[in-house]
Amino acid sequence: MTASDAASHNKSQPGDKKKGSAKSKLSWGIEVEIARATANFLEKAELFPLITVAMSFHIPGALVGEGARMVKSLKERDHKINFVIVDRAYSNGKYPEYSVPIRLLGGKHVFDYKDDQLGVQAFDPRGFVQVSGSWFLDTLPDVLRNADKKILAARNAHRKAPQKTKAVELALSQAESLYSKQLDRRAESRLLYKGHMADDLTRRYLIPIDSQDYAKWKTQPKAPQGLTVMMKAPQNDGEDADDANASGLKHEQYFHYGTDDWKTAYGMRNGVESVNANLKRPQYEDIGDPEKRAVRGNTFTYMIVALAAIVENLRQILSFYQRKLATKTVTAKNKRRPTIYWQSKNPATTEPPDSRAAA
Repeated sequence: MTASDAASHNKSQPGDKKKGSAKSKLSWGIEVEIARATANFLEKAELFPLITVAMSFHIPGALVGEGARMVKSLKERDHKINFVIVDRAYSNGKYPEYSVPIRLLGGKHVFDYKDDQLGVQAFDPRGFVQVSGSWFLDTLPDVLRNADKKILAARNAHRKAPQKTKAVELALSQAESLYSKQLDRRAESRLLYKGHMADDLTRRYLIPIDSQDYAKWKTQPKAPQGLTVMMKAPQNDGEDADDANASGLKHEQYFHYGTDDWKTAYGMRNGVESVNANLKRPQYEDIGDPEKRAVRGNTFTYMIVALAAIVENLRQILSFYQRKLATKTVTAKNKRRPTIYWQSKNPATTEPPDSRAAA
């Protein structure tokens, strides 16, 4: 996790602090990109092992196209593409290189923003405004447009406070309570996804006709009067040619930013940090030790790291079934004891049935 990733995590989940490495340390070597399966969204039961499903390699900093390439690989291998949860190294790329390919593959974006990207991000002349990744009716009050910036400032003030006094804690608690109410109010005017992006990069949204702002909004001259609206494709040969967020494509994401659903989904990206740590553990693959992969050339390095990921996957699969079959809490001391796992009362015989009996 880089220092930038850690800052993003700490901003969205202030109760779970993490540290990162400075970019200056990434001066040489090969970077590994990993796509990790996540649990089903909001599913409490553990239904399947969470394993690495795609990998990519590149020189440090040469990240362009890697995220889309991994997702395309998953699609080609008949994996269902649902939520694509990434850090800002991906989502801050140009929209034709990341946002568009993922959406065309059926992915639903989940990511965070730089501090200066929060709030209003784009406008549509028909009466819509994009705020922190979602489209809203443009009658949305300014206080709701700026709510994400305000809570960020409150969290930063709390983080930098020299002492966590009762007054400091109370100020943050009141800010969080207000923010929650603002998100609920803002959600009333939010447009919702309807279907996938079309090949011409247009995408359809449901207009929130039940919003208390709708009656006022629909009286505007250019406001669409139907139940849905088609967001237009970027006009790359016109005024949108140099717009980093043309037609809102770069910053659009599936969930309403800041809500519990967004936090839950974005938090599942921690699985990538978990596998990173596993692959570097000295007692396992220890890919961070060059003596453990003393080969010449990048190709052999790719192969060794890929094999390490396979071994880590096998360990995850074994651990999953151990947890499922355990009749007691599995610990490092007892996990190799067969007696703590469920056993059939009628185990199959070790000898195969005599096929001649049916003759």
